[in-house]
Amino acid sequence: MTDIKVSIIITAHNYGKWLPQAVDSALGQNFESFEVIVVNDGSTDNTPQILDNYKDNKRLVVVNTDGIGLSGACNRGIEKSHGKYIVRLDADDWFDPNLVLVLANFLDFNPNIGLVFCDYIDTDVYGDIINYNRRESINDEIRILDRSAPAAGAMYRRQCYDTIGGYNEDIRYQEDYDFWLKIVEKFQVRNISLPLMFRRLHNNSMSRNFVARMKTRRYVKKEFLKTHRQEQESGSVLAIIPARADTINGEKIVLTQFDDSNLLTRCINKVKKINAIDRVVVFTDDFEISEVALNQGAEVPYLRNKTSTSSAVPVEQGFQELLHHLKLEDNYQPDIIVLATPLSPFILCEHITEALDSMEIFKSDSVIAVSEDLTYHWQVGKNGLKAVGYKKRVVKQEKHLIFKESGGIYVLKVKNLYNGDNFLGKMVGHIILSPQEALRINNEYDLWVAQKMAEEPEQWCK
Repeated sequence: MTDIKVSIIITAHNYGKWLPQAVDSALGQNFESFEVIVVNDGSTDNTPQILDNYKDNKRLVVVNTDGIGLSGACNRGIEKSHGKYIVRLDADDWFDPNLVLVLANFLDFNPNIGLVFCDYIDTDVYGDIINYNRRESINDEIRILDRSAPAAGAMYRRQCYDTIGGYNEDIRYQEDYDFWLKIVEKFQVRNISLPLMFRRLHNNSMSRNFVARMKTRRYVKKEFLKTHRQEQESGSVLAIIPARADTINGEKIVLTQFDDSNLLTRCINKVKKINAIDRVVVFTDDFEISEVALNQGAEVPYLRNKTSTSSAVPVEQGFQELLHHLKLEDNYQPDIIVLATPLSPFILCEHITEALDSMEIFKSDSVIAVSEDLTYHWQVGKNGLKAVGYKKRVVKQEKHLIFKESGGIYVLKVKNLYNGDNFLGKMVGHIILSPQEALRINNEYDLWVAQKMAEEPEQWCK
């Protein structure tokens, strides 16, 4: 078995109806030196019977585990493998016949690369094609590696797997993101712009549980920093809470009763819980708002001139003014600014902490909070309206991935404020919010929706 170059690891748990296609695609690779290891992780469907049909195939080995979860199943399969290179395949997906050939050859000719992955095609539950997912070319099109490679279809050296300690069996979700962070910390990665894997989308897919996935991702980032960046270089952090005196129905929005307090108090208390933040400043031109802020333990160094709060004044100008004041009065000069708005009531302190962690991990100039935008956008053109971001009308799954800025969190390095027109800098990282978390109160209807959501926190405010 020492001459095996590639080990294909298939993890299976009650996906018997799709397993044959996955296994056949693995066994049908246009490559000579490979093995297929199927890990049956406690399936209670017909998975054992299906695998029994392959018992005479010398390339295939079955490993049985007792429902230990995806990470454990991957590790047990890899422990039984003999290949120099490893590539995973989920039991509900399948490979193009040339995936192993292309990726293995790339690693052969690029010994400095630890992991390589390909593009993939999304299909519906029946296997009909929905979308071609093209990933940006690393180094040529993208430098910040805050979007992980797909767990399946990424080929890596066994040596890399051993170095980082395999998959984390302590987490249920995001084992691929945890693996990715550890890989890119120690090894170079690349991708190939060829769609060589098919990913089946269905209701039972583990990737569907957004809230649980993002919660686990925050945990993964925090643990990564503890283990790999014990001496963080983030520096001092100033939180700025902008609080204008805009009104809805004659009441100042930030002082509107919300849940058991008001929007401003809710935001201040949230930010004060974050240990990494040195000072919390409310930036306002209104005396009543400043009194509420001071009573909640925030600072209000001065009341802004009302002309400086106009939307015509660049936002960085106001920040520069505040920083200049703090430098003169307190000799305080932060390295990082956290901008948090009271108008986004469902953003948690955990989201802000994740943004700070992301900046530290990926060494970005800034991090913003976004949500996926699947709507269609138009702009005025020669013949009326023309589509923005796509050339033809397609179903929503086929649109290019577009993120919408939530406006709720901005984390940026202070030096960006003095580097030209873009205060976010050149390398902009992101954290992803659900549509509910990203809700921003801009008008009476938004406020009504937010208040209704707050009445049912178990459903909307997890």
